[in-house]
This record gives sequence, structure tokens and C-alpha cells, in this order.
Amino acid sequence: MTRAAHCVTADAGVRAFIKSSLKGFRLKFHASAAGFLGAAPGAALVVIDASLPDMSGRDLVSVLRGDKKTAGAVLVLTGAGPYSPSAAAVCFDNGADEYFAFPPEPGLFRARLLNLLGRAGARRPAPERPAEYKFGALLVSPEARTARLGRAALRLTALEFDLLLYFLRNQGRVVSRSVLLEQVWRDGLDAGPRSVDKRIEALRFKLGRSYGARIKTVFGLGYIFKL
Repeated sequence: MTRAAHCVTADAGVRAFIKSSLKGFRLKFHASAAGFLGAAPGAALVVIDASLPDMSGRDLVSVLRGDKKTAGAVLVLTGAGPYSPSAAAVCFDNGADEYFAFPPEPGLFRARLLNLLGRAGARRPAPERPAEYKFGALLVSPEARTARLGRAALRLTALEFDLLLYFLRNQGRVVSRSVLLEQVWRDGLDAGPRSVDKRIEALRFKLGRSYGARIKTVFGLGYIFKL
């Protein structure tokens, strides 16, 4: 049976290496994290370039591990430059199954991926999510779709609530505007980077000074939510 693999990279050299090393695989290439996420992929193997135009490969791994459709996939990162133990450790902490400095030795690369696929067997279950998120005075219930700050109910729009919930589920991770558009925005809503900025400003205001300030802008990358 032909194995399928999704490959996320905008680098022609990485793309050529993967084509050469994974001959016999049915390969699907994506030039950005947003393009990959928008394709609703279901392959068992995803090879991710650590440097993508819209977000880091490490952050994409975190997003995939938190999504039930991709939580069981074998995720392999490859990054430019010499092998760095600290960089590899961060990749593994984010949920990667393997990390290679680019370019890896082709035979080892292929053998390691086949080994990982063979050992993966059944897909790992998606991580359990709490029934409620409580941080100090902030209480958010995904099922009831309610949010409270102390005794006061927050009057959030559906999109603002989805944004808050996405940030809660991805605390401490930088998420780009394009990923937010792919993961949070619903069909038919106005979409664009400025739309993201405006909605986040509205959410910050409603969360108040203490909690709104925890949604921080990361210049040139997107936003990060730290509690």
C-alpha cells in the first residue's frame, strides 16, 4: 500500500530533498501552515519545515497535537543549520516525534520515518480537554459557551468566545493571524489580518485590564496568550 505524507515547506531545497528521500510515498506539499491547516489533512505522516512564512514549525506541531483530526499523526520537524540539542528539545516538548537538522542523511531520514510509522500503529488519542477553564477570576465553560470574570458574565460575541477558547487551549504558544483565520473564523465572516487585530482588541477590552493584557502582540509573528 502506498504511504501518504503531507509536507509543509516553502523551501525548494527541502521540497526536493523530501521528494528524493521519500520515493514511493504519495506526497502532498503545502507552502504555509495556513494552507496546510485549510486543507483539513488526515495523513498519518507530516514533515514540517521549522521555518515557515506564517508561523514556526514548532508552533504548527503544537496546533496539530491539539486537534483531534491530527493528534495521532507522526510529526517530523526539520530545521536549517547544525543540530542543536536545545532546539530539538523544544521541538519534542511541542509534540514532535522526530527532529532532523537539514539536510539529514537521506537513508537515515527514510528509515527513521518508516520506523516511526510502523511503531505508531493506532493513532494516539487527542489530549483530554477540561470541562472548564479557570484561572483566578476568569471562568470559561466551552460546552455552555459562557465566560465569567468574577461574578460578572462576559458579553462576548460568538467569534470573541471562540478566540478566547482558542487562546486558552494554546497558552504560551505564538499563533499567527493566518492560523487564527484558519482555525477560528467561520465561513462567511469578513476575514483579513486587520479583522483579527480588531477582534482581539475588542476581546482585550471585554476581558479588562488584568486579563486583556495577557493577550500579547508578538511583533512580526502574531499573538501569544500567557496566564
